[in-house]
Amino acid sequence: MALWGISTTTETAANNYAIPKYTSGSVQFTGVDINNTPHNMFADYRGWIYRHYQDNKYSGLSTQFYDEVHVPVAGLNTNSTAANETGLSLATPAAVFFKEPNTANPISIVGGGATNFISTATSGEVHLCFNETVYAGAGATVRIRTFDANNENESTAIVATASSVSPSAEIPTYTNQGLSLISGFNGQVTNRVAFTFTAPSTVLTADVNFVTTTVSTGQTVAIGATIIAVNSLVQTTADLPGVDLKRVSIGDSITAGGVSLGQIISVGTTSVTISTGQTSATEIAAGTAVTFSRRTSQTNLMVDMASGFIGVITDMYDGSGVTSSFTSDIIRQVGGAGTISNTTSDTYPLGVGTTILSVKA
Repeated sequence: MALWGISTTTETAANNYAIPKYTSGSVQFTGVDINNTPHNMFADYRGWIYRHYQDNKYSGLSTQFYDEVHVPVAGLNTNSTAANETGLSLATPAAVFFKEPNTANPISIVGGGATNFISTATSGEVHLCFNETVYAGAGATVRIRTFDANNENESTAIVATASSVSPSAEIPTYTNQGLSLISGFNGQVTNRVAFTFTAPSTVLTADVNFVTTTVSTGQTVAIGATIIAVNSLVQTTADLPGVDLKRVSIGDSITAGGVSLGQIISVGTTSVTISTGQTSATEIAAGTAVTFSRRTSQTNLMVDMASGFIGVITDMYDGSGVTSSFTSDIIRQVGGAGTISNTTSDTYPLGVGTTILSVKA
């Protein structure tokens, strides 16, 4: 069985939208290597092409790159009229994710080195990748939803907008007439369209649970008591690989029985102390569930999958408008960062290469 497709019958999520599965030699596309990713592979008139970016932009905003023909198939981006004819149908969205802000390589779950977020009021990018080259007019938009650190309490959405490559840039394109250079195009000629946005200038706050335990055996908490003995004060699983486990500290909150978000003023070896004004009016039995939380100032950004994109993006072959809707199967992991369905710290939900990214002050 071929590792690529040359007709409309093979453009499915199950077959990776016909995109070849391997790079030169035997290196497999895993998404971890920013220079060996399936998101830089596309079809044009020459066949299946891999684009090697040279300026760290990794999108249609790049003007420094070279192409490698992996599978020569003349007319691959033409629109076939039958299942067994050479030619794909209209360019199909194959992936959408937040760009690695540090252009680090290899891409890590924390978005490059020690960074798993972008700062307030700074620029970021959403990349929408097609399995063929497209003309993406400047001004096309993708909607980004905003939530608190628990992925709750949705706030004001922001908009990511496709800008244009430099007007003086000459972009090479290939048709049945051969190579031609496009200049002065107001937009991007690419398979990987960059939508730029500005992160919110302020962030949302939420109490984020990070340790779940119980009141220690034989350590019933009396009415009005300020000291609560517990079985654990350390997080079981780190929020992200390579990040230290969180430990309960002064300023965190505890919820147990009649105590709700009691502020911790002291931490012992196996117990915490809360202020006298937050004690329980009822006895808290040993074995009662305990949750520790931390007040977190952070806004989580999520690509609005239900909205797709708005604007003019057309197929290179005949100028027809491409599908503007997104489906859940175009969520793609880059560097193992996870997917939009992971919403708890223990499943590593945040990171570049997903449809979720956090913003911190």
